[in-house]
Amino acid sequence: MTPSGTVSVIVSSYDDLAILEAALAALSLQTFSDFELIVADDGSSQDYKPVLAGWAPRFVHGIQHVTHEKKGFRRARILNRAIHVSRFERVIFLDMDCLAHHDFVRNHLAHLQPGTAITGRRVDISREVVPTASQILDRGVGFSLPVLLLLWLQGKAKRVEHGFVSPLYYESSHAALIGCNFSLCKSDLLALNGFNEEFEGWGGEDTELDLRLHFMGARIRNLRNRVIEYHLRHERLGVQAGQVEAVLERTRAEKSVRARVGLAQIVEGDFSCTRFWSRLVPLHRPRGS
Repeated sequence: MTPSGTVSVIVSSYDDLAILEAALAALSLQTFSDFELIVADDGSSQDYKPVLAGWAPRFVHGIQHVTHEKKGFRRARILNRAIHVSRFERVIFLDMDCLAHHDFVRNHLAHLQPGTAITGRRVDISREVVPTASQILDRGVGFSLPVLLLLWLQGKAKRVEHGFVSPLYYESSHAALIGCNFSLCKSDLLALNGFNEEFEGWGGEDTELDLRLHFMGARIRNLRNRVIEYHLRHERLGVQAGQVEAVLERTRAEKSVRARVGLAQIVEGDFSCTRFWSRLVPLHRPRGS
């Protein structure tokens, strides 16, 4: 299926401009390019604006930079504000430390429809083998299956079985949402009231969204060998287990569909949004990227 129409791609981010630029480079080489890019910045200390202004011409609909005051890990909050400013009905989410396969957007859109969430998995790769933005622009992300297998043998990659697009048997029965690789229609996100902003600190917001999708009656499809990304391996942040589990238990008990604090609670002016417009320059796509 060849997708059509426009889509919003939301990249959650915090500092680490080198990795963000690598992610932008991978997205700039997508085989389906009719999307706007929104960088959901959780209060970074680094100045993103000059970098985003430089990358915006490579995206048909430019880049929106959404940020808020730095007050610790508030990913759910900034993602809601990115959803709020998004201009299109279909929305794809990934994290800045994930490099998208060149058919990532195309393959999400080929399966995304109202009432269905599309999710995938990720290959974990060591930072030392992550290509730079310039290298990606020159020759693509470069993680073919033979390369991934070699990295796996060297102890520099894990879960390489998720690293290639398969024409058959690409869907898993383990239909659980993974927050760094999923897509939903905006109408469904509005029905859910977006992410639950009660989650502050690492962990819980994606699991709780998964629960509410099930309670809403939505279908979750895990296309693990269709929507492919390569994730920078790093130490996991500490999770406030008691607080996270308390909210999850309440959601389970109440079978909640709508987040208590989410999209409907956004107040204009409690975040900033800067738009960097495209100049519609031709996109260079190296062979085999």
